[in-house]
Amino acid sequence: MKIKAIAVDLDGTLLTSEKKISDINKNVLKYLENKGVKIFIVTGRTYISAKPFAEDLGIDSYIIAYNGAKVVDYKNDEVVFELPLEEKISKKVIELGKERGFHINLYQDNKWYVENLESLETQHYAKHTGLTPIKKSFDTFEDYNMTKITIQDMNNSKEFNEFCNELKRVFGNNVYTAKSQKFLFEILNKNVNKGLILEKVLKNYDISVEECVAFGDANNDLEMLTVVGYGVAMGNSDLELKSKVKYVTDTNDNNGVAKFLKKYFF
Repeated sequence: MKIKAIAVDLDGTLLTSEKKISDINKNVLKYLENKGVKIFIVTGRTYISAKPFAEDLGIDSYIIAYNGAKVVDYKNDEVVFELPLEEKISKKVIELGKERGFHINLYQDNKWYVENLESLETQHYAKHTGLTPIKKSFDTFEDYNMTKITIQDMNNSKEFNEFCNELKRVFGNNVYTAKSQKFLFEILNKNVNKGLILEKVLKNYDISVEECVAFGDANNDLEMLTVVGYGVAMGNSDLELKSKVKYVTDTNDNNGVAKFLKKYFF
């Protein structure tokens, strides 16, 4: 089948360990776009953090950010779709996170809020994304409809993983949760995930999911990789993700995206 779209995650997928898009990956994606294939960045990152990579590629399509909670036409910064967490859920996540003493990141209106600028988690995330944190007491928001909330623990401790499981039990199907990194647990609106929102975006372009290739490396990519016709796990993905998808390619540092596309679609 001829492909009409490519959906690609950023960290651990399109980006190298140095957080760059290799020339090989860039050239292959641009070649296919010039042939009429739509290229979509689908990431857990914030829109602001993802936009420079869309500009680097020069793609002519939307950015699906925050695991699907916000879709933006990056050429004019127009928000096409957004579905934040409900206020009561945001407040409860904050309450439980603070009770357990874990680092919390809040995302709202393309801004990233923390209560501690000096923590290891804040410093790492700032370096990882290039974003600038804003210090704010979490008791002082007028609006608690957050685009996304993450709980972060750089040690990936036993207590952290137990707390992640606790949050799953407390909220059940009232939220969508996923680990985008071993140290980062994400909480979003229940009607949001990469696969669900990618399918909606593709329909806007009159493209079926069967005509789409998707690449990812982490747990939050699973829904996207299993809804499309060609779901591809990166070589650096864990074994559990690899076992659930149709295809596996090379690692993010070895141009896995380009290698798969060359093998199957050139």
